Amino acid sequence: MCNLSKGVEEKGIQKGILLSIRNLMETMGWLAEQAMEGLKIPEEEKRKYLDELKKA
Repeated sequence: MCNLSKGVEEKGIQKGILLSIRNLMETMGWLAEQAMEGLKIPEEEKRKYLDELKKA
């Protein structure tokens, strides 16, 4: 059960970060890379979020 709750938590965090990236892109007119820099997303995670943004 602990692993399930951890997975749900991670998924929720990821959705929140994606929403923040999209909001910055829309309201500030920033590129995805600029939004991720503003949110201080680590370099090793940026590819994951770029891939998710392309899916939507």
